[in-house]
Amino acid sequence: MNFKQTYIAIQSTLSHNRVLKRCVRVFFIFVTIALLAPFIANDKPLICKYKGHWLFPAFSLRHYSTIDGTVINYNMGKDWKILNTEVCVFPPCSWSPNTIDAENAPRKSPFDAQVITYTNQQTVSIPLQFRHWLGTTQNGNDVLSCLIHGTQVSLSVGIFSMLIAALLGISIGACAGYFQNHTLRISYSQVIGLMLALFLSYFYGIVVRADTLANAMSAGGLYLVVQVLFTLYLFVQNSIVLLFVGKWIDSKLGLSPALYFPLDSVVMRVIEILNSIPGLLLIIALSAIAKPSFGLLILIIGFLSWTSIARLTRAEYLKTKQLDYVTSCKAIGMSHYRIIIRHILPNVLPLILVQIIFGLAGAVLIEASLSFIGVGVPLNTITWGSLLNEARDHFSAWWLVVFPGLCVFTLIYIYNKIATEISRQ
Repeated sequence: MNFKQTYIAIQSTLSHNRVLKRCVRVFFIFVTIALLAPFIANDKPLICKYKGHWLFPAFSLRHYSTIDGTVINYNMGKDWKILNTEVCVFPPCSWSPNTIDAENAPRKSPFDAQVITYTNQQTVSIPLQFRHWLGTTQNGNDVLSCLIHGTQVSLSVGIFSMLIAALLGISIGACAGYFQNHTLRISYSQVIGLMLALFLSYFYGIVVRADTLANAMSAGGLYLVVQVLFTLYLFVQNSIVLLFVGKWIDSKLGLSPALYFPLDSVVMRVIEILNSIPGLLLIIALSAIAKPSFGLLILIIGFLSWTSIARLTRAEYLKTKQLDYVTSCKAIGMSHYRIIIRHILPNVLPLILVQIIFGLAGAVLIEASLSFIGVGVPLNTITWGSLLNEARDHFSAWWLVVFPGLCVFTLIYIYNKIATEISRQ
């Protein structure tokens, strides 16, 4: 089976399994909401006509427009609702997650009376298009807008962290399961090269760049991700270069590899060490010394989640490499890496996909748990977990428990149901 046949098999499963098809549709609804969140929930109008000029604040990359010498700030928030415009079309939810409506604070329920004050200082019942349909928070943030934009956080953290975990887990687990301990031969020169690569990577990647890494920890975000990936790149580059140097030295001296590199044992020991570390406590500890950011959270969840994928991949490769078609590939002189990627991987990919989807559910739960206790994500970011955290001190605010909890439950249930249905095929 190749990748095309694997794709056709998954597509056939979707077309014949009604439960799986419905779950995938619900998942794509979440994805659509996340992608279109700025146009579904925003206090900026989609279309606006002011003093004869047509404006498109929600779609504009600029933050202002100048009309007859008057500067119109697109980030005026609630003031858009009381601006004297000729035509004004708002998104379905006319509030941004960080916009504060002090008149409807603290904690207005969906059924409470809600008001708005116009420029003539007249306070009236809020129009239906501006109503907080799911209530407000302690500060007056719209709960519906927070849920819509919180979908972006939950999906992005889960997908990107599991993308990292899948790349690491599949590549490491496949090599460990296929090569095991008695396939890769290595010489003494290459052993010395690996030890030297480890020392050089630690010295130039961590010791010399200590100030840069410290600044990245403080800055967070994409800068931190880039610096961590660059440190890992140094180790990989040094290892590859020094391995080839060791091989070149052996060829000049006429030496042959004398040792077997125990790749499988090394990988399994590393997995056991990482599994012994409480992941949630590690994230909390790192959040205490580094600026909370999505990049840091995604990296930590990804690097802590690859072990389960690697163990499953290793087990499947151990089983599959004994089959006849793999033996035939070896007999005709096909390279190891082509066998690993082109022939074995498509056959074990559906099972690995199940593990990845279960990991997505776990990542969503970790993000919600961290937001609930107030760490992991930037403090000014409102997520499903932060809404649940606010309800912890105000048990009467039932809408802060029901609606975010329902979103978390639904997304995790969809992930688990998709994984379960795929595993049954």
